[in-house]
Amino acid sequence: MSTKYFVISLKKSVERRASISSILSSQGVDFEIFDATYGKEMTPEEQALFHSGSDPVLNMKAGRSVSIGGSLSPAEKGCALSHLRLYQHILDQGLEHAVIMEDDVQPHPDAFEAVARVDCIKESWDVINFSSDYGIRSLPGARKYFFREDKNFYFQRLGMRNDVLDAIFNTRRIVLFNMMYIVTASACRKLLEIGYPVRLPADYLNGIIAWNNLKTFAVFPHNHFYAEPVFESTIGDRADHKITRL
Repeated sequence: MSTKYFVISLKKSVERRASISSILSSQGVDFEIFDATYGKEMTPEEQALFHSGSDPVLNMKAGRSVSIGGSLSPAEKGCALSHLRLYQHILDQGLEHAVIMEDDVQPHPDAFEAVARVDCIKESWDVINFSSDYGIRSLPGARKYFFREDKNFYFQRLGMRNDVLDAIFNTRRIVLFNMMYIVTASACRKLLEIGYPVRLPADYLNGIIAWNNLKTFAVFPHNHFYAEPVFESTIGDRADHKITRL
């Protein structure tokens, strides 16, 4: 069974939709454009889904806690809610896993090969991210799952492979950017469970592995699988969401 791709895109982003649809169609993959939430025009019911009050505190294993500074901008709110809504949509479709993309990503052809070869990973996984991480400490000797003869192309688990060790060593370290990743149904359920009330940018929700305890893999080599976006970000300048250890 082929892996389905979902592209999060605002209805008004006609040019972006046309661009990514052309790329995905040329690769012959099954894809769906998923209408994003427009943060500036949310309903009262949608607004009620968000955290109110001071900076949210995330509690981890081993007695570690962090606060996330900076309130979400309207665009960040729309993005965060869009990813959460899509997790539910993936579950509603009964999919075991799916690719999530944002509409400004420019995937390299090798990215599609990587998606087609996820079955080479011989251990359980929750998320496979095509972005690089911000200094996550990983155990030496983590197994590399090669998906082509060129040994530069492989999947590898991020983190310490232990929730307590991740809380100790990766408290403030993060996989940043949600432009393209693969998520399992079990990960969708977990992200929905911890994602409400919405209080984090979408990439923080599934990128702070010491908090969400998801089995997160990266695809190597870093910075190879998509080019810099050709479209200006719809999120714009982001607030400084500093992760502070308490």
